[in-house]
Amino acid sequence: MHLIGSSLSCKREGKLIFSELNFKVSSGEICWIKGPNGSGKSTLLRLLAGFIKVSFGEITLDNKKITNKNDVIYENFFYLGHNNPLKSYLTVKQQIDFWEGITHTKYDLELDSFNLKNIMDLKIYECSDGQKKRIGLSRLTIDDKKVWLLDEPTNSLDIDNIEILKKHLKLHQKKGGLAMIASHENFIFKPYKDIKLTLETPKNLEKDPFF
Repeated sequence: MHLIGSSLSCKREGKLIFSELNFKVSSGEICWIKGPNGSGKSTLLRLLAGFIKVSFGEITLDNKKITNKNDVIYENFFYLGHNNPLKSYLTVKQQIDFWEGITHTKYDLELDSFNLKNIMDLKIYECSDGQKKRIGLSRLTIDDKKVWLLDEPTNSLDIDNIEILKKHLKLHQKKGGLAMIASHENFIFKPYKDIKLTLETPKNLEKDPFF
């Protein structure tokens, strides 16, 4: 499996976020998206997840063009933003039941990878930030997609739960999946690649007639 971005550019509200971005990530690889705040790390992940349209360039998955094709993206990509997509009025169990109903896959309570068993009856709004992050990450075991797009997945996690996340990433690698991760935490393990974004606008695109 190969995920390729070719000459990708993204413009939002008249501002060029990034341009001429090229990358290739293959099965079993982790790609770390790096750069200062405002350089477009979250924007890139949201673009790949189909929430933002590609302004210019092309995305392919296994040699098939998937640029702005949300149905193909939904089938193959799992996105977890830095703001947990949780319904505050639900209990933890109800939230997981909802995800299980969509994916027809059960969260393994025997294994209980993210230590949720003891908080199942809590309302989401009653949970701590760390608990909410673990609830969100539990979808990694429920929603089995080839490509993981994770935005600051270690925020609010303690050391033990970061190690649990690493184990799931390594298992995903062994299964032939790939992941693209924006993170300030240094929990690198091989094989991995880097995408480095900057705040500067490339000079060769300043007069690009496309924009």
